[in-house]
Amino acid sequence: MCDMFIKNYCTGQTNIISKDLDFIHRVFSATLIQTCYVNLPEDRLFIRMERQEYTEYVKRTMLSMACESARKAINNSNGLKLDQITHIVFGTMTATIGAPSMDIYISKELGLNPIVKRLNVEAMGCLTGFRLVGLCRDIALQSESNIVLLIVCDIRSALGNQLTPFIPMEPIDKSNVIVAALFRDACGAAIFSQKVPNQYCTVIDHRSAIIENTLELGRLKEFNDSSIHLYLDKQLPYAVFNHVPNIVNKLLEEYKIDIQACQFAVHTGGPKIIRGIQKCLDLKHEQLCASWYVMINYGNLSGSSNLVVVEHFRRWKYSSTKPICKNVIFPEDFNEYKYIIGLSFGPGIAVECVLFGLE
Repeated sequence: MCDMFIKNYCTGQTNIISKDLDFIHRVFSATLIQTCYVNLPEDRLFIRMERQEYTEYVKRTMLSMACESARKAINNSNGLKLDQITHIVFGTMTATIGAPSMDIYISKELGLNPIVKRLNVEAMGCLTGFRLVGLCRDIALQSESNIVLLIVCDIRSALGNQLTPFIPMEPIDKSNVIVAALFRDACGAAIFSQKVPNQYCTVIDHRSAIIENTLELGRLKEFNDSSIHLYLDKQLPYAVFNHVPNIVNKLLEEYKIDIQACQFAVHTGGPKIIRGIQKCLDLKHEQLCASWYVMINYGNLSGSSNLVVVEHFRRWKYSSTKPICKNVIFPEDFNEYKYIIGLSFGPGIAVECVLFGLE
């Protein structure tokens, strides 16, 4: 990804100021991402797209990935059929202006019942997955007949195709470097129901919070030339670290749960985020093993990371095959963990916290 960023966005390293070239290499290295999962072919990465091309690309890709994830979730639901779905909730940060909305396209492509109740959620950022997990859990609890399909999909590498223009031998926009180094593509889906077995994972409760005086710490803007610019303030992580212990400790205290019995599914916003959560909650490295694994192997998946991290630990706990990943410490006994705490963060600055039960 680093080489393609330099080649395609910067038009070669000879056009980059030396200190900026050093910054680019340091940022890409600091992400710790070892593998690359993006939808575009390598030679199209970081190539500027016209707005219509970008819109058509992300919509087409989201529809394909969303339907694939939904079918896998259905196939793993112990006999549930598509026509039994009563609600569909779709979430993404890869938002575009257009109608019909993605929930309708997905419903038609999957062949869902025409009277399925739908919701399309956009622009909530990297907390989308856990915010919608809480919502779907609440919908499912309203009636035994409610069967909710949640899909969260993000084509975040496409931000690299809408970056503000690079001007040779002028200072590079450091935000663009961070975006290019971190963001990748992913989709996750889940089924919520009182009737269908949840395959050893239930949503016990959830919390939301907006951190005071942080509105300007994270912003995403579109400009007249269709460029998309993401700004993340250096103080953003510290605002999160200062707030998270309060929300987590209150939730665990309410349910009388020992924090040492919990795994933590933290949004893969970057190594600094995961390390900071470990420190502010005084966790062991192994309690964040799934977060580290997804960070290293897949990168920042925006809101879809929330589901992806939870699913990795759920699979490991109930599988005879245990994961191997350099620099990640895994539990010797996965069964000692009875809960997962999901944590994600987004513009606002807002925090989502979900308590999952594993048995």
